[in-house]
Amino acid sequence: MSTNSFRVHRARLASLSRSRPPDDPELVETRLCMQQEVLVNAITRALRKAPPMTPQLLKRIIAVISDRAEDAK
Repeated sequence: MSTNSFRVHRARLASLSRSRPPDDPELVETRLCMQQEVLVNAITRALRKAPPMTPQLLKRIIAVISDRAEDAK
């Protein structure tokens, strides 16, 4: 399943990659945005399939995301 936002980034990436080097800042940023959309879509699909969220499960998920955010700093 691809969202409209993902398709916009994919089209932009295809267009930019024709005339720009792989390390072009705009091309790199577009690729990053597309990867972020893939991540958000995967999380959304997983949450749709998941059992009902308990407070304990929600805390665990938040901890995982928080740890990942700290790693990125």
